[in-house]
Amino acid sequence: MPIVEQGYQHWSGHLSGHRWRWLTVAKQGIRVQFRNRFLRYLLFAAWTPAFILVCALSIWGLVERKSKSVASIIQYLQFMNPHVIYRPQYYSSQIWQLSYSYFMHVELIFSMILVLVVGPGLISQDLRVNALPLYFSRPLRRIDYFVGKWAIIAFFISMVTIVPTIVAYIFGVLFSLNWAGSLRELPIAIAAVAYGLIICISAGTLMLALSALSRNLRYVALMWLGLWFITGVVSDVLEANHHQALRSDYRHQFPIHDAPIPGAPPGALIPLNRSHHADFLTYLWHAKHNDWRQLVSLTGDLSRVGDHLLGTNDAWQRLAKLEPNRSRRMLLLIRFGGPWYPWYWAATVLAGLFLLSTGILKWSVRSLDRLK
Repeated sequence: MPIVEQGYQHWSGHLSGHRWRWLTVAKQGIRVQFRNRFLRYLLFAAWTPAFILVCALSIWGLVERKSKSVASIIQYLQFMNPHVIYRPQYYSSQIWQLSYSYFMHVELIFSMILVLVVGPGLISQDLRVNALPLYFSRPLRRIDYFVGKWAIIAFFISMVTIVPTIVAYIFGVLFSLNWAGSLRELPIAIAAVAYGLIICISAGTLMLALSALSRNLRYVALMWLGLWFITGVVSDVLEANHHQALRSDYRHQFPIHDAPIPGAPPGALIPLNRSHHADFLTYLWHAKHNDWRQLVSLTGDLSRVGDHLLGTNDAWQRLAKLEPNRSRRMLLLIRFGGPWYPWYWAATVLAGLFLLSTGILKWSVRSLDRLK
């Protein structure tokens, strides 16, 4: 039997710096999450709107080129204003803005569900099994731990928001063959990517903070549902009450149609006296611009910031100019556009939630020298 001297043996491996140590935490977490079959199905479902976005921008690229291959498709675009169809190059930016806006609104819901599936156990499970001493016994700082856990959430949100945004831009440019136009639409794609990053930062840090507050995964999931779903319901209730109050106020100032108006959506408020039309719309316009009730909703705040980045309301305003003067503002107020309150109100709420989340993380997850 050979005898080996027991003593110090020099290690000749490569020691990585602190800069990338969070990546090990992230890669392991992503590998574990992919074992969840429901998560994989959810990702495939979330890619369906992305496929529709790619197809929509590709078809619009062919419409811009006036390709013969889309002659049979134009008949399905009759819901658009004829000026948009026959002069597509002049309204290309607006179509891109609205396409990305609808896509991000749908993916925001999928992002909330992904966070609900991925996020509750990221820190809560480590607290439950007392794994933090094992983490911090290594040369791992708290910031490395937090960034690694956050990167797990950001990876899955990016898979359904940022990656499809880039792919759709590439296909839209390739099908339009308009390289000058591609530079014109590039800021829209960059804005969509920035919006995706805001969703990652806001939703990711908030979920980590909730996960650090409890060792029970169910409690964390319920807290997230409360912040997402219940705040949305409360916002809708406040909106309905506000709408009813406006209705009552209108009845004192303007005669209102109670019977349905041909071509008007259900519940539309149309003044019976056309001489009061301008005053009526001005009153409603100011009410919309000062309506703060969607600030209560987490997804409402994210949507408002996203609409500002993508220029959704500006796009609707330009398209509304193609309509008759009398119906422009009514079109914006009732059918399209909004919310119209200042975007920085929503940004302030999201910034406050971010600061609160980072404070909770700093207080809940302590370094090894402070662990008991």
